[in-house]
Amino acid sequence: MAFDANDLTPHEHFVVERTRAGDVADFSPMAGPGGAKPAIRAGFLRKLLLQLDPNWTVAAPGVRVKGARVDGALDLAECAGPGGVRLPPLSLLECDIPEPIDLMHAHLARLSLAGSRMTRLQADNADIGGALDLQGVKPAGEAGHERLIVCARGARVAGDVAARGAKLARATESQDDALTLTGAIIEGNLLLDGGFEAFGRVMLANSRVSGGLHLEDALIMNRAEAGDSQALCAEAASLDAVLLRGKCKIEGEMRLASARITHDVDVSGAMLRNEGALALNLSNADIDGQVLADGARLGGQFILQGARVGRNLDLRGLEVMPRTVQRNETHGRAIDATGVSVGGAALFHGANLKGELLLADARIEGYLAFGGGRFINGGQWAIRAPNARVGGNLTFKIAESGFAPLGQKTVIEGGAKFDRARIEGSVAWAALELRGPGPENAKGGMLSFADARIAGPVQASGLTAQDGARVDLSGATCAALGDDLKAGWGPDGVRIDLDGFRYERLESQGERATQRLTWLKRARTHGGRFSPRPFAQLAQAYARAGAREEARRVLLAQHDLRTLHASAGPLTWALSTAFGLIAGYGLAPIRIARTLALYLALGIAGVLAMNAQGALVRPDGAACNGAIEPALYAIDVAIPVLDLGQENRCAPGRSPRAELGAGIALEGSDWRFFEGAALWSWAHALYALLGAMLSALAILTFSGVLKPRD
Repeated sequence: MAFDANDLTPHEHFVVERTRAGDVADFSPMAGPGGAKPAIRAGFLRKLLLQLDPNWTVAAPGVRVKGARVDGALDLAECAGPGGVRLPPLSLLECDIPEPIDLMHAHLARLSLAGSRMTRLQADNADIGGALDLQGVKPAGEAGHERLIVCARGARVAGDVAARGAKLARATESQDDALTLTGAIIEGNLLLDGGFEAFGRVMLANSRVSGGLHLEDALIMNRAEAGDSQALCAEAASLDAVLLRGKCKIEGEMRLASARITHDVDVSGAMLRNEGALALNLSNADIDGQVLADGARLGGQFILQGARVGRNLDLRGLEVMPRTVQRNETHGRAIDATGVSVGGAALFHGANLKGELLLADARIEGYLAFGGGRFINGGQWAIRAPNARVGGNLTFKIAESGFAPLGQKTVIEGGAKFDRARIEGSVAWAALELRGPGPENAKGGMLSFADARIAGPVQASGLTAQDGARVDLSGATCAALGDDLKAGWGPDGVRIDLDGFRYERLESQGERATQRLTWLKRARTHGGRFSPRPFAQLAQAYARAGAREEARRVLLAQHDLRTLHASAGPLTWALSTAFGLIAGYGLAPIRIARTLALYLALGIAGVLAMNAQGALVRPDGAACNGAIEPALYAIDVAIPVLDLGQENRCAPGRSPRAELGAGIALEGSDWRFFEGAALWSWAHALYALLGAMLSALAILTFSGVLKPRD
C-alpha cells in the first residue's frame, strides 16, 4: 500500500493520536473476520519515527503499535533522529509484518517486535540504545514455507537481546543463518531460551555479550548427514556465561572454539547431537568458571583441545556416544581434551562415555575422578592420558556423596592409560572392573601407569578382571603401597608389570612377606622374562621399615626364581641351585648351619668307616683306633682355618689288618684302580676341599655381607 502523508487512514490517525498521548495504539479489539488485523503503512511508520511532520509528536515511550498489520517494507536504513540522535523507541507488538524490516546502520533508542509474525529483520551495524525484544516472534509466509531471518552483524545493543520463545526459520532452499549476530556488541544478556527455536544456524562469531548466553529449553536444528554443519557458532566470542540447562536440544555442531567466557559453561541436562562429528566444541576456549555437564547427552564428539577452565571440569553423569557402531566396530573418540588446563578438579563420576577419552598433556590443578562411570571402547583405549599432570588424587572410586547413576562400580572396557603422568596425590581404585578385549590385541582389559610419578600412595582394592587382563606399573614411582593384596589386583590370571616400579614404604596392615610374594610372583616384564628388580624393591621397602627378616625372605624368593627362570645354562643352574639349597644364597644362616651339621655328621660317619676298615692309620702304620676323637677329626679336616691336632695323629692309609679292596692292577705298573686305601685318600681330600668351600660360605652368610641394606 503506497504511502501518502496527506491521506492518512483512520488506523494511522489512531496511531498518531495514541503516540502523541504516550499510549499504545492497540488494534487487538479491532480485528476483522478470521482475525484479520487492521493495516498501517510502513511508510507512515518511517515518517512518524523520523518526526518529519511537526504535528506528529512522539511522546515517551515512543511509537507503540499492537495487533496491526504493517504493509510494505519498513526501511529505516542509515536513519537517525534530528542532530544524529537515536530514533524514538519502536514497539510492534503481536503485529503481522510480511515484508522485511531494514535497520542497517540505523540509530534507534529501543526495538520490540515481541509476538509478531514476520519474515526478516536486517539490522547490520544498527545502534540500539536499549533492548532488542524479539520474544515470541514467529515466521510468516505461505503455509509450509514460513520463514524468519534475523541478521544483525556488527550491531550494538545497549540492553538485552531477548528472543525468548521466538521461532526462527530460514527458507528451505536458503543457506542463510536463522540468527546472525557476528561481531555484535550486546551490553546485556542474549536470551535464546524459554522455547526458542531456530531451524538454521545461530551465528555469534566474534560477538561481545556482556551478559550470559541463555539457551535453556531451546531447540536449534542445523544438522547435515555429513556432520559438517554448525547449529550454533560463537567462535572467538566474548560471553559472561553459556547456559544450556533444562531441555535444550541442539542438532549440529555447537562451536565455542576460542571463545572467552567470564563465568560458567553449563550444558547440564542438554541434548547435543551431531553424530560422527563434533557435537560440542570448546577447543582453545578461555573459561574463567566451570564447565558443567551433569546429565547432558552428546551424540557426537566433545572437544576441549587447548581449552582453559578456571575452576572445575564437572562432567558428572555426562553421556557421550560419538556415533552408532555396528558389531565389532569401535566408537571413535568421545572426548578430546588434549592439552586442556583445569584450575580445579576434573570430575567424571557416573559418566557414560562410548569411545576414547583423551587427556594427553592435560593440566589439572585439583583431583581427577572417574568413580561410578562407564568408559567403553572395547579393543582400544577407553581413557588415555599420557603426560597428564594432576595436582591432587586420581581415583576410580564412588564419590563420597554416593553419586553413582550407573551402579556401584566403575567399568573400563578396553584400557586406561596414564603413562608418564605426574600425580601429586594418590592413585586409588575400588570396585573397579576391567573388561576386555583390551588394546594392543590384549585378551583382557588394561590399566597402565607406566613411568608415572605418583607423589602419594597407590591404594588398590576391589579390582575385578578376567584372565589376560593387565595392570602395568613398570617404571612408575609412588610414595607407598596401601593395597588389598587379596582383592586389589584382581584374580591370579591378571598380569602385573612391576619392573622398575618403586615405592618408599608399605602401608598395608598385617601383611606378611609370604602374602606379598604371592602378588610379586605374578609380575613379569614384557616378553615374559624374569626381572629381579621388583623383588629387590620390595626387599628395600622391608629393610627401610626395619623388617630385615621379611626382606631376607623376599631376596631368597628372588634368587630361587632367578635360578629357575633366568639361569644361563645347566651348569649355572646347578651351581645356583646348590648355592640356594646350601646357604640360601648367603642370606639364610639356618640353611648353612643345617648343611654344616649334616656335613660334619657325614664326616664322622666316614671317620668311623675308615677306622673300621683299617684305612685310618697312625704315622707308625698301626690302626688309629682311639688315637683321635671322630667328631673333632671331621671338624679338623673340614675347616682349614682350625687346627685341632687331629689330622697329625692319623691319616688315610692301610693298617696290617686292613680289610680293603685290592682294586684293578694297571698293566706294567704298580698303580691300581679303585684300590681301597686310595679311594679313602680321595674321599679325605674331597671332604677337605668341600669343607673349605662350605666354611667360606658360612663366613659370608653369618657375617651378613649379602643381607639387604637400605
